[in-house]
Amino acid sequence: MLDKVEGRGRWTVTDLEKAVLTISRTLGDWVRHSWDTANYLHVWGFHETKLDPEDVRKRLPDIEKMVQEAQKY
Repeated sequence: MLDKVEGRGRWTVTDLEKAVLTISRTLGDWVRHSWDTANYLHVWGFHETKLDPEDVRKRLPDIEKMVQEAQKY
């Protein structure tokens, strides 16, 4: 999959989804849950601007865990 991404020069949503599911099989379902949270914030907070600061704050722990774990690799 990485060869396709590198050849294209970017990730698609489909690529990201497949990567998350693959990583989740190794590290656990929390990865998928954290990704779903991050994607939700991206769509509804950034693109649609429908979330207020408290909506974002409530979801930060899931995303922080995903980032901290990713930094280990």
